[in-house]
Amino acid sequence: MSEFGLPEYSALAQILLTIITFIGIVASMWLSRKALREVQTDRKLRQRPFLGFETGGYQLPIEFVKAGKAIPGINPEYVQKAFPNLPNDAESVRLKDIRNENGSAEILFYGQLKNYGLGPALSTKITWIPKEIWIGSERFVVDEKKLSEPLYSEALNSMPSIPTHILPGEQAKLSRLPTFVEKDFEKKITRVEGVFEIKSKDVFGERHITIQRFHLFADYKCEKPYVHVTFSDFVGTDIT
Repeated sequence: MSEFGLPEYSALAQILLTIITFIGIVASMWLSRKALREVQTDRKLRQRPFLGFETGGYQLPIEFVKAGKAIPGINPEYVQKAFPNLPNDAESVRLKDIRNENGSAEILFYGQLKNYGLGPALSTKITWIPKEIWIGSERFVVDEKKLSEPLYSEALNSMPSIPTHILPGEQAKLSRLPTFVEKDFEKKITRVEGVFEIKSKDVFGERHITIQRFHLFADYKCEKPYVHVTFSDFVGTDIT
């Protein structure tokens, strides 16, 4: 005969029922958390921006302005420290304002930075990263060491889009040239190949980056000097 009586079987049944109930509670909690994560992921995907310049080129009229160490949109003290040896009367390469028939001037904007995503892009910033530069017919590679120099650094070659907040399907533009062109006061650059890092945040504060190639050509010596910027193919994306 079995050593267990009815009381023992009853106690064992209670223990098994408790274990099964505990497993059920844990499973229920796990499934609930899994469902919550899926809902949160879906919400984030629905609010994710995707920015990119529409491909194409812009021939931009330029003028030479005796701006010394000044750079539009950059803290003057920072620029003073970055370029201590830059002459005070050095000419900057800047976009030429549009002159209307009535004599008024308008800022020249260029590029069509479109939000192809489902959510708004906030605090949008574009960084120009040169990879190769031509001085006349001579080409040199801009390596990591060179990118740490002020003229090519991220800090001085980043700029906000206009506007900085871009709704789905809407567009923004650029309003100035990168510092490595702006401060080419000896007017030697003829061509630049590189990439844009297009950075923004979504409504949850997560950062999104699109990388896109650009080609830039400069002609400072012609009758109407210009810089030609081409927005080219996409290289990749990143989220941090």
